[in-house]
Amino acid sequence: METAAIKVEVNATAMTQLAPSLGLLNSVIITQTRQVEEFHVDKSDGGRIISSGLGSYPDSSVDDQQIFLRFQNLTRHNVHQRIHSLFHDHDLSRLITDRIVTASQLRGLPQQRPLFIPVFVKFTKKEYVVVAPPSSTVKVDRDSTCVICLETMSESEQETKPLCELPNCVHMFHEDCVIEWLAQHDSCPLCRRSVKPE
Repeated sequence: METAAIKVEVNATAMTQLAPSLGLLNSVIITQTRQVEEFHVDKSDGGRIISSGLGSYPDSSVDDQQIFLRFQNLTRHNVHQRIHSLFHDHDLSRLITDRIVTASQLRGLPQQRPLFIPVFVKFTKKEYVVVAPPSSTVKVDRDSTCVICLETMSESEQETKPLCELPNCVHMFHEDCVIEWLAQHDSCPLCRRSVKPE
């Protein structure tokens, strides 16, 4: 099973330059942001894969970046050549080039005035947290309570109310309860330790 995938979104708009300090050349500023979106994948439901979003957050391993470019002419060839020399990725360069050229050709913009084109590139890394089905019933203390729903957890009820143990702290909860909890939080409901792989 794939454990990570990257989605790219590129948006660009064009406007007439009003600041004389930018000169007579067309200006393009490319802002890159990165985020991580996590999904829970549960293989225990009869072999089906059930995925639910756990939320998204900025990727702290990489800083946001800005690139400022100036162009005499916004021709497809000229723009693609400059963009490809920066990103070294043919598909990404083509996508950014298409957005810039399309934005520059919108009707209603003065033909003789230089353009300012902000481009926003968002990389979303999709990570999948895979929970394998339990190999056998989980051993539970006699008076254990699920701290999420406050109901008793027992070995005899595991057929109807399966239990789930979190990987980093081994605290145990009803599976349905912890899935609902993890849809809004990324930590254990009892000790607040992160559920992300260490």
